[in-house]
Amino acid sequence: MNLTLSDEQEMIRESVFDYFSNTYTFDQHLERLKSQKRPDAAAWQAMSELGWLGLNVPESDGGLGLGPQEAMLVMEGAGAVLNVEPLLPTAILAAPLLAGTPAAAQALQATLAGQASLALAWAENNSGFAPLNLTSRAVNEGQSWRISGHKTMVDNGAEADWLVVSARHDEGVVLLLVDGNAGGLSRTGTRLADGSHCADLVFEDVTATACLATGSTAETQLLRAVYRGLAASCAEALGAMEKALDICRDYLHERSQFGKPLAMQQVLQHRYVDMLIAVERARSMTLLAALQADAAAAGDAHACRDLSLAKLIVGRSARHVGGEAIQLHGGMGMAYEYPIGHYYRKLLCCDNNFGSQDDHLTLLVAEEAPEPVEA
Repeated sequence: MNLTLSDEQEMIRESVFDYFSNTYTFDQHLERLKSQKRPDAAAWQAMSELGWLGLNVPESDGGLGLGPQEAMLVMEGAGAVLNVEPLLPTAILAAPLLAGTPAAAQALQATLAGQASLALAWAENNSGFAPLNLTSRAVNEGQSWRISGHKTMVDNGAEADWLVVSARHDEGVVLLLVDGNAGGLSRTGTRLADGSHCADLVFEDVTATACLATGSTAETQLLRAVYRGLAASCAEALGAMEKALDICRDYLHERSQFGKPLAMQQVLQHRYVDMLIAVERARSMTLLAALQADAAAAGDAHACRDLSLAKLIVGRSARHVGGEAIQLHGGMGMAYEYPIGHYYRKLLCCDNNFGSQDDHLTLLVAEEAPEPVEA
């Protein structure tokens, strides 16, 4: 298990932070929040030119052919600037699923060119983190597939040009590509606390554009996408925590009380160090999640446990760092025009993405529970 970044990964990390630091300031973030259109055309085209939209797409299909660790680096930078463009649902979740399917080539190429965005519609209920708990039904009609069912809280679900939808049919799980304008599809969108958009989707006998995978292959691909998304969400939270910590450090040195900087107060020093420890703990667990994502999708029980543990610890760290950051700033921390409150909202959303703390704690407890003994 390699815990150090390669030269190529260091270059990716530097390019990510260089791009965001120059083109995605906090003032620009506030302007993007006012816009109802997602994604922003200029930002989306720039991400396409940097190769991020094809980050995990094989080179044979026009992508970079990279893995979860590289996705971690990109999403860490995205979290640090409060990115609201649909980078995670498009590049990490959905785009790799289109690779290798001729009928999906048009959608994939449009996405890689920055002309379209994608979404993966996988979650169906609020009863925990269970990607394979599917009630949506797909029917194979020979030359086409039709799907009926509903999906909840689909990231970028309201604006995506194409949707990858999971469902069940007689032979198991199936992954279908659906046009965002398909007949029988209704989308109810909303904006989350951090400014990102999601939607509830209803499919009423909707005709799919292409079948991407069926059976055990579809099941593995769906789990790989979701687990990589979970790891990427941890990285996004890590980036937001790191930036929040920087803002707090600067604030404590700049603001004074009784003629001395706030940073001179021992109680505030201790609180800051606790935040720093939480960030470093989250960093280790985020790297673990990136390293174990594909193994978990392949059925490794220990890797699945590591992912749930990482999500739990990163979520706890996110809430701790965000809450303490607000406390250190006092009333200023609640001002909309000041960044720290926006980072707290981003961290709250990251904590609930891909299963809440309670969801993953439940999975960990269930795994540790002893097998029942027959009388």
